[in-house]
Amino acid sequence: MSDTDRKNPGDEDVPGAKQTGENVCPTCDGSGSVGQKPCPDCGGSGRVTVIVGDA
Repeated sequence: MSDTDRKNPGDEDVPGAKQTGENVCPTCDGSGSVGQKPCPDCGGSGRVTVIVGDA
């Protein structure tokens, strides 16, 4: 499993799953960090995977 296939705590599903898309992480506002540490919800990427449409 590559880093892009891993589900972070803020993800609603694994990246690339049906009816998902990327969105800005609401915890860090897309910066990838909270204070001096990587964001716990997006894993430091600034993006989260969200479900779109009628899943």
